[in-house]
Amino acid sequence: MVVEAPCYAVEPGRFATESAFAEHLRMLHARVAHRFDRFVVAAPCLTDEVYQANRDHLGYLGEAEDGIAYLPLHDLGRGIPDYWLRAFPRILPALWRAVGRAEVLHAGLAHDIFRPTAFFAVVFAILRRRKSLFFIDIDYRDKARKWYALGEWSRRAYLLNRYLLDPLRNLQVRMAARFCSLCLLKSAKLVEDFGGGRESVRNFFNTAHSAEHVISDAQLEKQLVRLRDADQPLRLVFFGRFVKYKGLDRSIRAVAEARDRSGRPLELLLVGRGDQQPLLERLVDELDARSWVRFHEPVPFGPRLFELLSSCSLALATPLIEDTPRAAFDAMACGLPVLAFDIVYYQDLRETGAVETSPWPDVGALAARITQLDADRERLAAMAAAGVAVARENTQEIWLDRRVRWTLELLD
Repeated sequence: MVVEAPCYAVEPGRFATESAFAEHLRMLHARVAHRFDRFVVAAPCLTDEVYQANRDHLGYLGEAEDGIAYLPLHDLGRGIPDYWLRAFPRILPALWRAVGRAEVLHAGLAHDIFRPTAFFAVVFAILRRRKSLFFIDIDYRDKARKWYALGEWSRRAYLLNRYLLDPLRNLQVRMAARFCSLCLLKSAKLVEDFGGGRESVRNFFNTAHSAEHVISDAQLEKQLVRLRDADQPLRLVFFGRFVKYKGLDRSIRAVAEARDRSGRPLELLLVGRGDQQPLLERLVDELDARSWVRFHEPVPFGPRLFELLSSCSLALATPLIEDTPRAAFDAMACGLPVLAFDIVYYQDLRETGAVETSPWPDVGALAARITQLDADRERLAAMAAAGVAVARENTQEIWLDRRVRWTLELLD
């Protein structure tokens, strides 16, 4: 499995990675252990500094206890020249050997064209006639336009991505759709544009929640009563990484504007950590919002996180570029409606009845939508009920079982 999710070698035979991904690997391994006796994850390396800052919130895996080994790729703390001069000569033969020993390769799009390790893995699988699964978890194609429109990218960067790098990414997807055994694209639009009607190209949801995380019928009834109660102020929530592309400054400004418009005591809970936190803290101070914006330390994926989310009323997402956060389904599992900017992923999820969208990246329009939902509590309750039903039908186990079945069908 060649992925871009970074890992950290804690000691020989043991490594750390993001907690939800670690649990996902355990569950996937358990479902294929009867067929495969070795499971190898090849991934970039977290820096020592990032690991030390996040070690208490990561998940840990071991080759002996979990049957999952780690093959380190390039160091995320080093630049492109280091990748080609030092890491690449080590990575390439290691990947060639690993793919040669494997029965199945699981890889995805090399988003980083300057460090295209996953691309080489797919090519090796084709050359060595190995079964291959190719995944894309995001519709990357509008990223350049969005960053340029936001003033974050120069015209040079926009043109470089629009007319050179994105076509190279498109080439990878077309190659995978043509040559890989199974191509799973996390977007109906990607399947339509690249699938060519092939049965091997399919849409999928890569959820992280389990059936045990979905609130019970009794809990849902209490949640619906609370959502319908107009005297209960809305408590909006974001949970995830505090990084630039998540657009959390827009979330804060939108809630502030909605409070001013409606006069309602709306609250915002931000759960997580990231390099944008100092900027967000300053923004909260500028808006004199300490009384209604609260920062919460990251909570490991599991019951504690879902208990915290269940105390909220509405999940808010303001991504500045295309994103496919599993957090949307986690929110649904807790009986939370979702309000988000109308990127492709959330447009697709509107069909569930649990998601409302607002024009990207308009803070004023988002504030107006928050105000409307606060005034229409029956709508909020209907969205919550629809979301729980969708979460029950799209647990991680359901999608893992589907992927495993598809994989074994390839081999059999």
